[in-house]
Amino acid sequence: MYPHSFLWHLLWLAPRILQIFIAVIIVRRGLVREFPVFFTYTVFQVISEGTLFVLDHDAAVTAYQYWYVYWVGLTVSSALRFGIIWEVCSNMFLKYPGLKRLNRFAFRWAIVALLFLAIIVASQAPDDGTFHILSRIRVVDLSVNMMQSGLWLLLLAFSAYFRLSWRSFEYGIAFGLGIFATVVLATQAMRVWTGFVAGYGFDFGSMVAYNCCAIIWLLYLLAPDKSHNVLKELPENNVEQWNAELQRLLLQ
Repeated sequence: MYPHSFLWHLLWLAPRILQIFIAVIIVRRGLVREFPVFFTYTVFQVISEGTLFVLDHDAAVTAYQYWYVYWVGLTVSSALRFGIIWEVCSNMFLKYPGLKRLNRFAFRWAIVALLFLAIIVASQAPDDGTFHILSRIRVVDLSVNMMQSGLWLLLLAFSAYFRLSWRSFEYGIAFGLGIFATVVLATQAMRVWTGFVAGYGFDFGSMVAYNCCAIIWLLYLLAPDKSHNVLKELPENNVEQWNAELQRLLLQ
């Protein structure tokens, strides 16, 4: 494959090392049952990126073989990130049955909207010069990042409106993925519509964003969770009232 600089290797391997620590902490704190999809995603990223790193440095591996493994890994990773979105939302509204039902309904319609969005984007996106079918996967990944960016903005608005704590690990997952998805959304959009011009620059931007993402996850795991502290004064637009009203409407 192609020779890379020390900085490239550092940005490539550093988040995988952090993710090993993240996986170990999740197991030791008994959070696997609470975040099974995120744990699976973390382990999968370590294995898949480790495999790609070995293939990249094996002279016997052709470019076609490398990119085939890369695209397969990207497809699985995208599917797992869909699961993480659902897992985060479910855990956020676990204590509020009314909001949880509304969230389930909204999530289903979000999937439908995302599929339509993916079709529109895929039909308008030009071929990036690679294999036609594989280039479409990059467009689908672009749509996944659109949804994750929307999730981050939704959580930001939700927390600000209800004055909720940002100390829970659910918000850490969403915050990290939100930053990564937003950066990748921008770089992927430019790459899809401009081809491989400044391709390495796009790659560096995405790698730096993922390093920040892994650091955020690790810091949230190491920080004490104060999300369950009792508020001395609830805001007028508190989530308990919303939950009660939604339950009443759903039972009618």
